Amino acid sequence: MRVLGIVVEFNPIHNGHQYFIEQAKEKVKPDIIIAVMSSSFSMRGDAMVIDKWERSKIALEYGIDIILELPYLATVASADYFCYNAIKTLTAFGITDLAFGAELDNLDKLNEITNILNSHSFNSIIKESIDKGLSYANSSYKALKELTNDQTIIDSYSLPNNTLAVGYLKALKDLNEEINVTIIKRIENNYFDEELNETSINSATSLRKQISLGMDITSQTKANYHFLNPNIANNNLLQLLRFTMIIRTDDELANISGVNEGIENRIRSFINETQNYDELVKIVKTRRFPPNRIKRVFLNIILNINKEYENNYHYYLRIMAMNTTGKKYVNKLPKEIKNQIITSFKNQDNYLVNVELNASKLFGLIYNQPNIFINEFKTPYVEGAIKYDNKRNQGED
Repeated sequence: MRVLGIVVEFNPIHNGHQYFIEQAKEKVKPDIIIAVMSSSFSMRGDAMVIDKWERSKIALEYGIDIILELPYLATVASADYFCYNAIKTLTAFGITDLAFGAELDNLDKLNEITNILNSHSFNSIIKESIDKGLSYANSSYKALKELTNDQTIIDSYSLPNNTLAVGYLKALKDLNEEINVTIIKRIENNYFDEELNETSINSATSLRKQISLGMDITSQTKANYHFLNPNIANNNLLQLLRFTMIIRTDDELANISGVNEGIENRIRSFINETQNYDELVKIVKTRRFPPNRIKRVFLNIILNINKEYENNYHYYLRIMAMNTTGKKYVNKLPKEIKNQIITSFKNQDNYLVNVELNASKLFGLIYNQPNIFINEFKTPYVEGAIKYDNKRNQGED
């Protein structure tokens, strides 16, 4: 049986995701597709523009059979941890195949990058460069140039989808999992493109910008979904961050995950210098604290995420949605896996659930939907029937 796993954020879900899913189905010919999806906030530290329950419903419409949740602590982390947490979740559900998008659709070269990053030489150069004050990104680039003459690898290393691709491959090695890998080349746009092009496939970055401007992006999606305006979320996050910085002592801030090297002092210095959340990110950032890292720190401060969770691997098995094909598959999973599956937060009490619940409450507050977190308790999972004609390849068990 071919079980295809994918890692998604869907912020927002769009035609590029549809292309990716269709290409993955065509190349792998899976019997079932399982996605692990970030919950209320993205790896970059942004609030999602569609809540996780609605995104789970939409994911079923795009041909995914089971949607698993990647909780806050597993999502809002650097690429290495994000990738490991996602792959750990998928492998627990028995995937045989993994598909991901990348700017470089060359598995040999991506594996070569992975091997370099895992080498002692690479880590030694990184440490030496960081000790001299270079950022991690610049230190990595310097190390790569010293360890390979392959210009394609050097040029491709820092591209965002390649970074995640390498993270997924590294996670598979760390987990010692023999999984078939399929790469779908990114087309027609770049990850950070902020302006729409004239095609039907645009970057999520450009689409979020259009949503923030109140523009219609129906042509970029399967349907006219209800999007939440990120400007509203960011304005409210700024006010919450200001209040939190007032009530937190220096010692309390120092114990927050991601708060290192005195970054809390920069935040205190600049917190009242702007009325714009994105502008605050820009003026607080440093070489060692790029914008995405800053946004993750802001969220951790607001949510009071303790340092004990920093640089750790986190995952749980929570089903957000599944169709009839997904339900049949889950029923056949080993008992030890089924016993770990969460479908509701009722009677759940562990650190991942508790943090996720607070993140869900925060998401509701910043979008002026304070009761949305109740879904964590009353929604076991979104159910859906198969809504597409797949003519799946019936592979051998």
